[in-house]
Amino acid sequence: MPASAPRRVTRNRANPSLPESGTDFAIYSNSKSARPLNAKPPVTGHGGARNSADRTSDALTESQVRALLLAIGRASAMGLPLNRHCTIHLERGGLTDAQAAMAVGAFLTLVRDWLRKCGHPFAAVWVREDDDGDGSKGSHVHILLHLPAGVQWAGWRNRRWLERVTRRRYVAGTIRTRIIGGTSKAAWTAPERFDANLGAVSGYVAKGASPAAVAALGLERWQPSGRIIGKRWGRSQNLRG
Repeated sequence: MPASAPRRVTRNRANPSLPESGTDFAIYSNSKSARPLNAKPPVTGHGGARNSADRTSDALTESQVRALLLAIGRASAMGLPLNRHCTIHLERGGLTDAQAAMAVGAFLTLVRDWLRKCGHPFAAVWVREDDDGDGSKGSHVHILLHLPAGVQWAGWRNRRWLERVTRRRYVAGTIRTRIIGGTSKAAWTAPERFDANLGAVSGYVAKGASPAAVAALGLERWQPSGRIIGKRWGRSQNLRG
């Protein structure tokens, strides 16, 4: 595949032996307490970054894709499989792209603190994307996170968290979540199906890789993911190498 012209592919083929068993479950393309954005410092514990106007990127680099996939694998090895795919349409929620990285960090802080209060560990990776100015999606983020078996991922709680982060009323469709593997316990009860779906989702969130990364890593899915301000991806501290 030429580095200068990666091929756009409609679905991931990382696991050709199980091409349909888990692919569609969690992939969709429609698009203590965290402080509100105007009170939050520019650096967070979940990969938030200084969001100056001169820090922009158009794609994930090869090293970033490698680190992202390594973190996803490390979560499974730690017994914390990333079994939820959560997409937040930040622009629909009233945020500018310059605010997006801090908003992601604030949201994940709320998730982490809630899980810890319930006696559970936290693990997550995230990748930010934007459209190419056509208004189809706007600034948004894909989050893969671990939810322990038996813990309910409630929509009302997510909406409340977003309202706390943005200080705006929730707008319908801002956040959507899918179960990776089809059921909440798939990572433990149907590991082959879960691994197949996780591989597909991993390819999906890494689809905004650079042409060089696509060529070097042999990625099967590629799509332009727009220019963003600030940090493009992140992982929880326990998934760092």
